This record gives sequence, structure tokens and C-alpha cells, in this order.
Amino acid sequence: MSYAICQFCGEDYSAKRFELGYITCLDCGDNQAQKETEAKSKRITVAYNKGPMMFITSKECVVGIFKCGSTK
Repeated sequence: MSYAICQFCGEDYSAKRFELGYITCLDCGDNQAQKETEAKSKRITVAYNKGPMMFITSKECVVGIFKCGSTK
């Protein structure tokens, strides 16, 4: 069985996982997924009429978005 090297920890992992496009072992991949999930859980998304969605990460982001945008 052939192996690939994890880009984060340097450990070996399955070459089949690498062929699927993953550059990390399962442990490092899980750690990265947990960090991403935590970061995304702190955002909300505002959908504009006929416009793109915008991620709101703080009250300061809200100022100026809407005519009545307020941080009160």
C-alpha cells in the first residue's frame, strides 16, 4: 500500500485519500474542519434583493448596509 505525507503533521496517510484531493491525514483534516465550523458558526448571512449574500461577522459590518443600519 502506498502512502502520502500530511502537509500539517508530516505523518503518512493513504494515497487513495490523496488521490481524492485531500492533503491532510484524518486527524489534521478533522482539526481543520472543527476550526472552520467554529468560525462559520459566528457568522450570519444577509441576503440582498437581486444581490449577493454578505457574511456579517460584527456589528461594525452592519453600519451602512441598510438605510436604517444601526449598532444600537
